[in-house]
This record gives sequence, structure tokens and C-alpha cells, in this order.
Amino acid sequence: MHRHLPSAVLAGSLAASLLLPAPAAHATHTASAPTPRTIARSPALQEVDIAVTPEGFTAPSVLRSGAITFHVRSADPAGSWIGLVRLCPGVSLKTYLADLRRAMGDDPVTGGRAVARDAEMLGGAAVAHTPAAATLNVAPGTYHLVDFQDVGLPDLADRVRRVTVLPGRPAASRPRAAGPTSRITLRDGGFDAPGVLTGPVRVVNRSRQHNEAMLMPVRPGTTLADLDSFFEAVDAGHDPGGSPFTGGPTGVVPLSPGRSAVLRTELPSGTYALVSWVRDLDSGRMFAARGMRALVTVQG
Repeated sequence: MHRHLPSAVLAGSLAASLLLPAPAAHATHTASAPTPRTIARSPALQEVDIAVTPEGFTAPSVLRSGAITFHVRSADPAGSWIGLVRLCPGVSLKTYLADLRRAMGDDPVTGGRAVARDAEMLGGAAVAHTPAAATLNVAPGTYHLVDFQDVGLPDLADRVRRVTVLPGRPAASRPRAAGPTSRITLRDGGFDAPGVLTGPVRVVNRSRQHNEAMLMPVRPGTTLADLDSFFEAVDAGHDPGGSPFTGGPTGVVPLSPGRSAVLRTELPSGTYALVSWVRDLDSGRMFAARGMRALVTVQG
């Protein structure tokens, strides 16, 4: 890994998502993962605190269907990409994790297709230094919470948390957010997004495959041409010679087509690149190298 490319850039956003080699093992740490806190403020709204350490995280084993907000914070220097997935009938966790390793390793296209076939991706929160929360609409069933930053570790299966979602109030058609909400729509050709993001951000996937929305702080004066040059080099397997980013990603990890999530975070005000690190599972190319990138202003 080249010194100009931070691990948060090349280990990818969520899964730097089925794009790049698996991240290196976490540093040794002796503290245990904090116990999660579940706050049921109404029958249809649940809030779950997930605190990540290099050893992993804990989460409630039982929740109720409806809108669930996962508040994610990380004491791991590598950051964390917590996503909720529902395995398809007949798919074992062992099979899914094996395909996930391939997808984030040396077989991103075939492995990525297998992952898309294996599971429905409901999204979740990617965090670097700033905590974030993702509100997801969850139906009854069996799910797994995965920190995609853990892919490549020998104890990956032990780090995954199984969650049983029992029937609650009827699920809304989409998760709701209080207050002003910006909207980002993921499409095959790029993002539909405002130039200025304020308040909670609703992310909706209208593209043909799983996709994500990551916000990454950029160096002053960064242009779209700079982003294009960087992603074209990475997509071709070349050294881009430098990174336009000054920090790791905060955002919504991959969503299956038709899914949505509401992102809440308190990023410092400034200019950010809105990017997807996911590869097109038909061509194998990075979506960001095909125009799925934008520069936006975040107003705190």
C-alpha cells in the first residue's frame, strides 16, 4: 500500500466496498467492547448504540421491526463500517463471509456478484473519527451486523453479530428523519445531490446494484478533475501519486437496490467529496471512475 494512500482510502469505505484488498489486522488492544445501549422511545422507534474497539463490538440480539437507528462510534484507529445484512434463504453465514472475503480481496467482480446474490444489504454507518448514525427500516427476520473493516481477519465470524428482529408496529415504507433533510439518490450514472448538505441526509439507492454514499474531506482547492484523475488511476491499478482526501469516509455503507437509509452525523463544515468505492459488477470498473463523484459543502 502506497504511503500517499491512507488506509481509510484504500481499505475503502464500507466496504470500500467490494473493491480493494482486505484491510490489515487491527492493532492489539486489551479493552473489551462496551455493552450496547438500546433505547426504545416508542414502539416503532429504537436507537442502538454501537461502540467499536479493535476487538470488535457488541449489539442487542433481539430488536423489534420498524425504524431502527444504529449510532456508531469507533475507538479503532482504522475506523468502522457497520452494516446490516439479511442472508437469502439457504445461504449460510460461512458462505456469505467467504464470498465477502473474495469480493474485498482479489476477486471483486465474481465475489461481489456472489455477495449480491447471498444477501440483502440494508445499509448502515461508516465512521472514521466522527460518530454517525443510520436509520434503517427493518422487517421481522434474522439479520447480521458486520463490520466490513474486519474482513480479512481470521476471527471474522466471531465478530459478526446475529440479530433477531421480532414483529413490532407495521414498518413504514421508508425510515423517517425529524427536521430538515437533504436527499442523495444513487443512480447508475452518478449522484443526484444538492450542492449543500444540511441536517439529516436521506440516501436512496435507485441504481441497478448495491451502492453506497461516502463523504470524505478534501484538500483545499480540490476539483472534480482532481477526483477524476485519482479514481481513474486507482481503477487502472496505477499509483495516483497522491490523495485528494484529508480523512477517512463517513457515510452510508452499501444498500441493495430500492433500499434507503437516513444518515445523521456532525461532520465539521467544509468541502467534501461525495463518492462511491463500489465496483460495477458488469464491467468491473469503479463507479467513481465513471463519474459517480461530486463535491459538496457540508453545513454543520
